Amino acid sequence: MRIVLAGTGSAVGKTTISTGIMKVLSDEMNVQPFKVGPDYIDPSYHSLATKNPPRNLDSFFMNEDQIRSSFVRGLEISKAEIGVIEGVRGLYEGISPTGDVGNTASIAKALDAPVILILNARSLVKSAAAVVLGFKTLDPNVKIEGVILNKVKGKRHYLKAKEAIEKLSNTKVIGGIPRDDDLIVKERHLGLIPALEKERIANNINKWANVIRENIDLDALKNIAKSNSKVKTDSKTELWTSENKKKTKIAVALDEAFNFYYTENFESLEDNNAKLIYFSPYNDDEIPDVDALYLGGGYPEIFAKELEFNQSMRKSINKFHNNGNPIY
Repeated sequence: MRIVLAGTGSAVGKTTISTGIMKVLSDEMNVQPFKVGPDYIDPSYHSLATKNPPRNLDSFFMNEDQIRSSFVRGLEISKAEIGVIEGVRGLYEGISPTGDVGNTASIAKALDAPVILILNARSLVKSAAAVVLGFKTLDPNVKIEGVILNKVKGKRHYLKAKEAIEKLSNTKVIGGIPRDDDLIVKERHLGLIPALEKERIANNINKWANVIRENIDLDALKNIAKSNSKVKTDSKTELWTSENKKKTKIAVALDEAFNFYYTENFESLEDNNAKLIYFSPYNDDEIPDVDALYLGGGYPEIFAKELEFNQSMRKSINKFHNNGNPIY
């Protein structure tokens, strides 16, 4: 089972709706989340909702065989029953104004996955059908099989827009999310607030899930997810090389400040004989006894006043660096 949740554009509610759907589905089955494109933050929400590691699919960095292999590999590692893929920006937005590289449509086509289109329905009724029809017509190879309306004014608005879309674009509407300022996700200059700040968002994910339960036809969604064949992979496709035979210990900074990582990066290191040891520059006093240090991105400036790399940690990192050990 697999499904792509794509938007007509940015800021239409993809992350809120996708995370809520993942959370609800996780109550009855094992869900592996995926995010299209190079994104750290949305996947952190997905991981909290599903309890599975986040994964990314990107047609800029991967060819179609690698996309399929990465998708299947992710499902197999988590032993997941369904892969739920959140798109990036609008369904067709990518590197070029006319091509598919880097966009959500390329992932849907590589996986032959059905798409549910998320549309901001504010002030739209018949025009919503025109939007859906345009998205379907632009590329008939993209299988748009369902629509979720966001920001509907009420039941009357929803039913009118649903009728217009289903009759005029021949596409099933599986739900409508009401307008609610509490469903808006707070953002920072680099995007959404990272999910490792669990205390700030755990309640939000549960709230989003409740909204999904009340407003989305989940049986219809699951039926759409079932309506595809098995993803075929090429056994010769490599996602990364596994050539290093020497065992290496790598300390990975992972906490509130440092949390921008890709699951696949960790797995590729482990496949090359690396033992990853996680530590917190924010909470610990020194780095572990390792051969290399891996400092990921994140939001260290948020904690600068409290953190400032306490003197013990600062000395530990300086000593590690002065001894000629690599820091990435």
